[in-house]
Amino acid sequence: MKQQTAEKASLIADQFREKAGRAAQLVRDRTPGPVLDKTAQAAAQVWDGATRAGQYAADKTPDPLLEKAGRAAAVARGNRTPLLVAGAVIITLVLVRRSRGRRR
Repeated sequence: MKQQTAEKASLIADQFREKAGRAAQLVRDRTPGPVLDKTAQAAAQVWDGATRAGQYAADKTPDPLLEKAGRAAAVARGNRTPLLVAGAVIITLVLVRRSRGRRR
């Protein structure tokens, strides 16, 4: 059952990536060049601001808290597959519930 769930989660993730890729390409094809340029500039500014904010937060955060966060991130990276499967299952359940709610 665990393997079936992992396979279904992988299939759903692949389908999601494929549909998202098609949607992104469609948006790129239909968006004028100047709008894409401004969007790229805005994204770069947001990225720079987020980087600066993250660095500021890291500088002001006490060392013990940074160590705990680092350990939590390492545990999450070590358990990536179960976390991805759990996330896919939750997303699937939410989508099924939403589709059932719309039929009523």
